[in-house]
Amino acid sequence: MTIGKTQGYILTFRCVNCGKHEVFANYPCKDLVTADQIRARIYRVSCNSCGWSGDACGLSAIHISHTSELKARIAGQAN
Repeated sequence: MTIGKTQGYILTFRCVNCGKHEVFANYPCKDLVTADQIRARIYRVSCNSCGWSGDACGLSAIHISHTSELKARIAGQAN
């Protein structure tokens, strides 16, 4: 088993049902991308608070953060 890094962005949205900021989407990528590229997409999301699910446009994200986390993978497997 080896350790690899996964990079990407986490988008936070306000729930259209309950109004809480508990709706998140992931945008995985290998390199840094512009905010315009991230905001130009539609994301399938669900609220961690009330359970609402639906589509959210990246333009409506209230926060975008870059993430880099370690993940374990079995040797010989692709990412």
